Amino acid sequence: MVIVALPSHIPRGHEQQGTRPAVVVGTVWGEVRYPTIAIVPVTTQTGSWSCSNPSLYPLREAGAGGLSQSSIVLIDQVRALDMRRVLAYLGTLTPQQYTPILSGLRQFLRREDS
Repeated sequence: MVIVALPSHIPRGHEQQGTRPAVVVGTVWGEVRYPTIAIVPVTTQTGSWSCSNPSLYPLREAGAGGLSQSSIVLIDQVRALDMRRVLAYLGTLTPQQYTPILSGLRQFLRREDS
């Protein structure tokens, strides 16, 4: 888990922005154009949307990966991020805490054959 600075978007949409925790879900390797990581932002906001689809919005309890509050992982907001936007290291999720996030990502990124 890291603290990241997510940029503002114009026009404003539903993407997360500002300084917030995020789960690192991918890193680049080898020679690349720019150093980036793949992250999934985290929020403390909840609603019926998070309860009705826990595989897309898994809950991580306070203390998991250094989180100060119970938080929802927003798998539907996975994104690439320039390494310079990483502000701090927060902590590491255990394999048991990370597995539902990986499963949700696989489901979210799954290709449906026509």
